[in-house]
Amino acid sequence: MSATAGRRIAFEVLLRVEAGGAYASRALDAALAQAGAVDPREAGLATELVYGTLRRALSLDAALAPHSRRPLAELDPSARVALRLGAYQLLRLGTPPHAAVGETVALAKGVEHGRAAGYVNAVLRALARAPATPAPPELAADAAGHVALAEALPRWLAEEWVAWLGPAEALALARAMNGPAPLCLRAPDRDALLARLRAGGLSAEPAARSPDGIVLAAASVAEVARAAGGLPFQVQDEAAQLVTRFAAAELRGRRGRVLDACAAPGGKAFHLAELLAPGSEVVAVELHPRKADELAKEARRRGLAVRVVCADAARPVPGLEEASFDAVLVDAPCAGLGTLRRHPELKLRRSPADLARMAALQREILRSVARYARPGAPLTYSVCSLSRAEGPAIAAAMLGEGFRRAPPPSGFPADALTEDGDLLMLPSRHGTDGFYACRLTR
Repeated sequence: MSATAGRRIAFEVLLRVEAGGAYASRALDAALAQAGAVDPREAGLATELVYGTLRRALSLDAALAPHSRRPLAELDPSARVALRLGAYQLLRLGTPPHAAVGETVALAKGVEHGRAAGYVNAVLRALARAPATPAPPELAADAAGHVALAEALPRWLAEEWVAWLGPAEALALARAMNGPAPLCLRAPDRDALLARLRAGGLSAEPAARSPDGIVLAAASVAEVARAAGGLPFQVQDEAAQLVTRFAAAELRGRRGRVLDACAAPGGKAFHLAELLAPGSEVVAVELHPRKADELAKEARRRGLAVRVVCADAARPVPGLEEASFDAVLVDAPCAGLGTLRRHPELKLRRSPADLARMAALQREILRSVARYARPGAPLTYSVCSLSRAEGPAIAAAMLGEGFRRAPPPSGFPADALTEDGDLLMLPSRHGTDGFYACRLTR
């Protein structure tokens, strides 16, 4: 039996993610582009298999474990990927066993001289005879254990979310992270783009909280580009759009200078430039030369007043005058735990040590760039991650060093704010990526 195109593409992408450290979204896009004219149903199957297998990987491992003589973590990557891929079809898609097992074994035969094929066949056949996932403990008895097993989350992360948000919210958050993320756009002229998209037959609605955002159902970026007819737009989650407004909404339509200290790939820097009046300047600092070059080229292409500086924001930035910016944004490097809908592989790669390491770097950057804010100007810290270490603990540390909270911009959506006035966006509450941000000043 040979594997269908969708299963073959999914297997190759999952192997790149597992063995090569690739991001699933990029690897899948590249594989589909390389495959050429793939039947849309097969492309859809590949997408479902890639994201579904990654989202449910830990639950699939738990279901496979009783049938495997060796722990899955000790298997070769190709065997582990094949077993998860087959198990996902058996347990989540209801694929007939002959197809789920036979085609998965055919894929395993094509790598590493087919060494793993026999083992994959035996384990999947055993699972097909008893297709079950271990039942999670009761939420009231073991909240973290229930969240972890029910929604395929690492135990340490389930414990963190339960301790921070409570059992019910943690479970809702984990469940939301296992769903698809909508396509969200930002446009300088939202109403004009919205009209174009609807005229083009696309299902498009204004974002609930961002005045610049549009949310689409069942549409691709290519379809949006065709319907837009040249009107500018950028793919950007609504929560990321709100971060920009949280940082500098009071400057909208006014001339000013804003520093984006960790700027690549540029979405927030470009948004800032669109908000400000002509004659303003956005300075975008980026550590990596290649990313800085790409950011500068894109700013020129769009005709935006963004000056790119390639430098380490954790150190004094050459050429920048202290106390010279009306707002400073630090959209800091982070663990990305708020983006698991888009990057489910991250929950398989991150550990508690990553949070501590990221938090230390975030504090270092904040302390360094604070010097560039004018007295009383807001310094905004944001992360697309969800943990106390990378969120509230950073705010508490800065408050202990002489900073105070700056109030959120006037009219900012109240349901996006915590009791302290910080920004907190959750897919379970807001349908967006997970983001945390706080505004500081001194």
